[in-house]
Amino acid sequence: MQYGYASDGNKKPQNIQYASTPNAPRSQSEEQANAKSVGCISCHTDSDAKTMHNIPSVVLGCTDCHGGAADIVLPNGISKDSKAYKKVRDKAHVLPLYPEAWQYPSSANPKRTYTLLNKESPEFIRFTNPSDYRVAREACGACHLNEIVSAERSLMATGAMLWGGAAYNNGILAFKNYIIGEAYTRAGEPAVLTSPNSENGLTQTQIAAGILQKLVPLPTWNVIPPADIFRVFERGGRNNGTQFPEIGLPNAAGQIQRLEEPGRPDIRQSNRGPGTGLRVAIPVLNIHKTRLNDPFTWFMGTNDQPGDYRNSGCASCHVVYANDREPRHSSIYAKFGRDGQTQTIDPTIPKNESGHPLKHEFTRAIPTSQCMNCHMHQPNVFLNSFLGYTMWDYESDAPPMWPEKQKYPTSKERREINKRNPEAAAAIGKWGDEEFVRNVYDLNPKLNDTQFADYHGHGWNFRGVFKRDRKGNLLDKDGNIISNDDPEKWRKKEESKFTPIGTNPGKTVHMMSIHAEKGMQCADCHFAQDSHGTGYIHGEVANAVEIRCKDCHGTASKYPNAYTSGPASRPGGTDLLALRNPDGKRRFEWIKKDGRDVFIQRSIVDPKLEWEVSLVKDSVTKGHPKYNKKAARAKTISKNNIDWGLGVPKDQLAHNDEEMECFTCHLSWTTSCAGCHLPIEANWKTKSH
Repeated sequence: MQYGYASDGNKKPQNIQYASTPNAPRSQSEEQANAKSVGCISCHTDSDAKTMHNIPSVVLGCTDCHGGAADIVLPNGISKDSKAYKKVRDKAHVLPLYPEAWQYPSSANPKRTYTLLNKESPEFIRFTNPSDYRVAREACGACHLNEIVSAERSLMATGAMLWGGAAYNNGILAFKNYIIGEAYTRAGEPAVLTSPNSENGLTQTQIAAGILQKLVPLPTWNVIPPADIFRVFERGGRNNGTQFPEIGLPNAAGQIQRLEEPGRPDIRQSNRGPGTGLRVAIPVLNIHKTRLNDPFTWFMGTNDQPGDYRNSGCASCHVVYANDREPRHSSIYAKFGRDGQTQTIDPTIPKNESGHPLKHEFTRAIPTSQCMNCHMHQPNVFLNSFLGYTMWDYESDAPPMWPEKQKYPTSKERREINKRNPEAAAAIGKWGDEEFVRNVYDLNPKLNDTQFADYHGHGWNFRGVFKRDRKGNLLDKDGNIISNDDPEKWRKKEESKFTPIGTNPGKTVHMMSIHAEKGMQCADCHFAQDSHGTGYIHGEVANAVEIRCKDCHGTASKYPNAYTSGPASRPGGTDLLALRNPDGKRRFEWIKKDGRDVFIQRSIVDPKLEWEVSLVKDSVTKGHPKYNKKAARAKTISKNNIDWGLGVPKDQLAHNDEEMECFTCHLSWTTSCAGCHLPIEANWKTKSH
């Protein structure tokens, strides 16, 4: 069975009576913990971090987290291929209700499990992933209950912005303050989420902060009548008689046209009620499909191609998988490849099988490639612009990507490809083949017009964005034109296939964020609260962020005070100078360099990497080594568009930092000039357009 329960829904669950496993304790003796691992170690023999935590103060046994029978010991001399070995294994392990869906006894994440976790027993879910939200209270709640409660309500779990935005934009719901989101009970049933202490409603302060009182589950698509712009699915409203209208093209005699008057679907939606006769809310169907193909943290990743390997719950982020070979994207994990293969010392885990984490270990050193599992959507912005990529346009360097002869796939072939890649073009392009899309990055040396990324979430291809002039010529960092025939435009001779952090590959400028070029990973800016959530429900990303640019970079008039001040920051903010990395070093620190104060940050992922934080005040102060005239003018320009400099009164600044966020302009190559410097009115007839 290849695709998990959703592709094999006719399989009946096994009849299993599960033993009860106590919740993992907050503390215990080493002797007590070891007794809960005796049988496990007799087979697995060793592990990377025995408790999943790299600190000795955590004392846990294997069955504290996973359940199972620790008293079942493997006798010496038994072959792994023998019936006796399998009998001992199955007696010690917690068995799944759907063994074929999980490809039991393999411990690899199956491909495309969809909603399998909602069908499976909580006991087996705890056995295979104790950090899944359905069971995390039992395995992790003694120490991490606050984090679990917050994470369940975070946008990365609920998807409230995507679901609510899609419903509002398509006329399904009339609420900009979203009311639908994803959450499940221990048994996998849809759940209602509420913000803490909100039984009597929210305060005005909470409402102003974008906090939502509750989220309800998304209804099934086939019971929702159309209320959206896709009215082609609602054929008309004036049927004579009660006969259910046939579905299809109008007949030659024109009888259907007389029965159903075009353009009047508002009179009646169906003789048989909502959700019948193709009279359904198609955007809601697509939201449900997205829930499966692009899952949030309540479900596992699709685990079928580079960029999609991950588990569910807390392990979605804190357990790293190999997804991308590019050092800027994966940092210290890049050397482990992009196929979801493990580096564990556990001898029972195959090293050449996809779907395994790198190690049996939780970490705060989370690479951007792990975040990209979810945040590659939408493909034209989000993390793609941070890394300098956008969705491939199907035309740049087309010959290597399309077959020489047109393909005409059968419906079955299309369906098989669309299970992992929802774009229609994949069925007729070469990248419909899993092995081809896995190796698209390796085409780069032969390409003339673009360069591809090494990650392929959804099976999609992402092309690099490079500095060009208005005629499309490639430019170097100084603005000089680079010949299209220059063999070093993408890679200089001395550069390797994957350039080290801090190197902009080739002569042309790859338009990634300066943060990515320096080697910063998402976790370097987005700390624990941004990952776990505040504990309250938010409907928009902007309202849920703790950090602001000025917290690290300061403003034109002030150096940073190193306290968070974003919309979701706690009163007074989080002290950045108090943060410590996994190696114990300060994450942020003021130091002396060449007789001046310098603000440095150390990477949370790579303990050998640190950088000097650029300070806005330095860039606008004449005489300072970091002074930049262009930056000074942009940051201190007056509303009269003439005066600029530190002498301009704050209330006269055109770009007052109290009224304008830094990323309004500083958003990699997707800058937001429109609305400020360019009109955005549509449908104007002009001579220049």
